Amino acid sequence: MMENKNFYSIQALRALAAVLVMCFHFREDINKSVAGLGDRLFLKGDIGVDLFFLISGFIIYYITNNDNKGIESARIFFIKRFCRVFPPYFVITLFVAGSNINDLINTVKSLLFIPLNTENLVPWFGQAKLFVGWTLNYEFIFYTLYSLCMIFKEKKLMILSVIITLSVTIPAYINNVGIYPTNNYNYPGYLATMTNSLMFEFLLGCFAAYLVINKKIKYSKAISIALVTTSFIVFSYVILDHHSNIGEIGYILPTFMVLFTLTNHESLYFFRAPKPILETGKVSFSLYLVHFRAKSILNRIFNFNDEFSWMGIAMFALSVFLSFVLAFISYFLLEKKLSSKLKDYLLKKYKTEKHESVIN
Repeated sequence: MMENKNFYSIQALRALAAVLVMCFHFREDINKSVAGLGDRLFLKGDIGVDLFFLISGFIIYYITNNDNKGIESARIFFIKRFCRVFPPYFVITLFVAGSNINDLINTVKSLLFIPLNTENLVPWFGQAKLFVGWTLNYEFIFYTLYSLCMIFKEKKLMILSVIITLSVTIPAYINNVGIYPTNNYNYPGYLATMTNSLMFEFLLGCFAAYLVINKKIKYSKAISIALVTTSFIVFSYVILDHHSNIGEIGYILPTFMVLFTLTNHESLYFFRAPKPILETGKVSFSLYLVHFRAKSILNRIFNFNDEFSWMGIAMFALSVFLSFVLAFISYFLLEKKLSSKLKDYLLKKYKTEKHESVIN
């Protein structure tokens, strides 16, 4: 739920993104029951990652559009985003930390949002200690860049656009290659993430929010509904077509279409998703973090033979159920309590220090 408005479309899209990624990771269980069905349905469920990135850009620009106090805005923004992401990620990562020295090193790098291996497959760069944590490396870079750009007040989006565009295009130009998410320039750490074309997705999300906020594109309700419907048809086709991948234009265009047409429809007219979808959107971050762990737990408990084909579907359903249980627990304990308390503490500390500096 957005801070300035109950943007139900965003919650619905968050739910969609989280469920797609979860089903992408659980699809092998369906394959064990009906050969190839899991792949047919969810092999391209990783498009949920692209949707998450665009949603993130949309939300960040939407909630900070009128926040133009320069350095103060930048500090408060970064505190809020850090507290939103880090506590749940930190706690859940500890459950998979391991005990040897390599595990310790990888855990520390993951918690610092540093790619584990920049020589590995791009854009994953060796993932993270918590498997899905590799995407948070990109989120962290985006939050950091955005907070710095907030120093420039009303020009923040323009400055952000310049920084991301130059960061992605200059290395491609120097290396005489096209702009693809699989480009590997062998840059270290944060630079490897910052120069990947996935960063454009956050920018596109910001651009979608800019269009919605300023009502740059208006049309009748009938046309709006038709555009939303068409966008979801195209989005579904891309998932079932199997001809695109994370960060490619074949993923980016339909995700942008879905994001913009649905949020613009809600802005111009009305949208309200069913409560189960909104609740899923509310816990989507926790669901994203815990679902892989839920699957690991069940794999340790149950060990069935492939000859029992119905067990694949049963395992899929059980994995989804446990993922939601853990997601709601994580949401209430880590997001609602731990994250909120840390945010309140850091904001209070910052405001106290600011007040004391003014007095002195």
